Amino acid sequence: MTVTDLDVLPNLRDLGGLPVAEGGRTRSGVLYRSALPAPGDARPTAVDEWPARTVIDLRSPREFATREHPLRSDETVVHLISLLSDAEVTAPNQGSRLADIYQGILANAGQRLVDILQVAATAPGPVLLHCAAGKDRTGVAVALLLRTAGVEPEHIVADYESTNEHMGAVLARITRFAPELGQTHPNDRDLRGAVPEAIEGVLARWDAHPGGVHAWLRERGATEETIRLWTTRFTG
Repeated sequence: MTVTDLDVLPNLRDLGGLPVAEGGRTRSGVLYRSALPAPGDARPTAVDEWPARTVIDLRSPREFATREHPLRSDETVVHLISLLSDAEVTAPNQGSRLADIYQGILANAGQRLVDILQVAATAPGPVLLHCAAGKDRTGVAVALLLRTAGVEPEHIVADYESTNEHMGAVLARITRFAPELGQTHPNDRDLRGAVPEAIEGVLARWDAHPGGVHAWLRERGATEETIRLWTTRFTG
């Protein structure tokens, strides 16, 4: 069978190998990120272990209610944790700043970000995070996990920006495999790609918070034990 570009899951990468502030690097085989998986995807070559044992689907209820998740199986558990509402996802967003959308996630979905941390810290790995493009919702959630583990902002921004290398394939996949988004995608937010200033604003907000990102998480329900488990798992 011939494998086409649409059969390959785009924007997939292992987040191991990133330097952390205290020395050392993040561990491979722990945390992946990607765009939307689809039925019939070829086995990816971008990561060593596949499928992921745990999947965190960050899409809205309307998006993930359309069909069974293609990675759900006896070996893979899928957790549904929406970071944007149906209305926010399908809004045209013409002229909306990505920075404002990301700040809205911090304001409105802080406890769900804590839920993501809890799953990532305790569920079998590798853990895959994805939304539709693997750029905005995934970008914020991955930034949280990386910063919590001590990855410095410049490396988080560089990983976020690397999504731009895959946007052609990502947009083609959304058009084909996300009919529930109707005519609203690709929209202005999709076409802008990854905008570094948007994720920099997220990181700056966490770093400016008294006590940093760990205190921000604790104020939203995270425990010291969960933070410790995640940091040890990803960097130990």
